[in-house]
Amino acid sequence: MKVDILTYLFEIINFFVLLWILKKLLYNPIISVLKKRKDYIDENIRKAEEAESKYQRLQKQYEELLKEIEETRKSKLAQITQEIEKEKENLYRQIRRELDAERQKFLESLETEKKEVLTEIKEETIKTTLKLVSKMLYNFADNHLHKKLLDLAVEGIKNIDIEERDNIAQELKEHPVINVETAYLLDNEDILKIKNAIKETLGVEIQVNQTEKKELIAGVKLHIASKLI
Repeated sequence: MKVDILTYLFEIINFFVLLWILKKLLYNPIISVLKKRKDYIDENIRKAEEAESKYQRLQKQYEELLKEIEETRKSKLAQITQEIEKEKENLYRQIRRELDAERQKFLESLETEKKEVLTEIKEETIKTTLKLVSKMLYNFADNHLHKKLLDLAVEGIKNIDIEERDNIAQELKEHPVINVETAYLLDNEDILKIKNAIKETLGVEIQVNQTEKKELIAGVKLHIASKLI
């Protein structure tokens, strides 16, 4: 079989022409479509990566915000708890002070009532005792017994508590007179005993006013300023 060179050349030329036609009509459009598709995919991947990055950033910000909120909540809760405890402590102290004040007031009131009751009992006891003594002494009362009781009263002047002496002395300086209730009128000697005892004990010179009271049976009552002997 004889080979025709022209035919080969023609076939070769046809082949390249076909390749060119295929490139122009098929390959380039396909490449263009593939390139556009690749660009579209790349763009979507880039957007997805940006979205992922943004999501991660927002997620981090959200977590930080949650952490900050939690820390703030704990801080506020601790502060509120501390304030509540402080308020409770202040309220407890206030209630305790009020209760202590009420308790002290009650105790003082109770003590006052106790003193008043004891004073009443003491006064009643003294009155009852005096009545009994008066009845017992009525038949034995005489001037001799009166003198003995007067001497006891004079000793009572000398035994006035040291704590009371300054106040009594000051009262006597302002009003240097004492009143004496006596079962028998005092003579000058008796009056002098009383004056000397007051001068010696309180350092004040006084005058004596006496009132006779037979119901005393014997003895005297000395009204020395606010002191009764």
